[in-house]
Amino acid sequence: METASTRPSGPRELPIVGGHLALDFANTVDDPLGPQRHDHAATYDDLLRWSTKVRMISESQAGRLRRLARRRPDEAFQALESAHELRDVLNELFGHIAESGPDATQTAKHWTRLRPFVTDAMAAATLAGPDPDDRDGHHTSGPRPGSPPLRWAWPRPDDLAVVVHPIAAAAADLLVGDQLRRVSRCARCPWLFLDTSKNHSRRWCDMNDCGKAQKIERYVARRAAARRGGADH
Repeated sequence: METASTRPSGPRELPIVGGHLALDFANTVDDPLGPQRHDHAATYDDLLRWSTKVRMISESQAGRLRRLARRRPDEAFQALESAHELRDVLNELFGHIAESGPDATQTAKHWTRLRPFVTDAMAAATLAGPDPDDRDGHHTSGPRPGSPPLRWAWPRPDDLAVVVHPIAAAAADLLVGDQLRRVSRCARCPWLFLDTSKNHSRRWCDMNDCGKAQKIERYVARRAAARRGGADH
């Protein structure tokens, strides 16, 4: 994640570094605690752009939803508010797991906030075959070797919350899956990611952002220490 000291003027293209749909959505705010905070899902249209970026929906679906949102702005606003609330839940839930581990008692308390989103998602879901547009399996079960023959789908063309449901379902899957112990938080910012390194040694959301910034800060600190040491002689 870029912070005030590393970001050029204006919002940047959001990197996708979480390794999981639910975590990627949790990371849609840059510099969330700093002066350069930028929400990449601030509007319903932003939410659609992000959804196509991660291939959760197709460009044609996004176009239909965009037109529908213009006709039904109140529903679009409700879907956006729901997405923002879900994002808060994901950060709280998986942030706690990243910092304290998947303790069943504490996680169950956070689950009570996630459960309504999952309930709504599954009530609107149907079963479908592999997604022909998903070639690498980054977020959904698509037509790749070893992929499941069925997947959850949300086919209703008039459902503006279709951009919320898959995220909630993915979060529920992660919560009871074997990757839960790999949920980690960046050592320099609040972003979350799946640490798939062999020794669970990944520290940064992105080496080109927080990793590079940390290296620069250490270099500056070493130079300052060297100058102070030289001045003492």
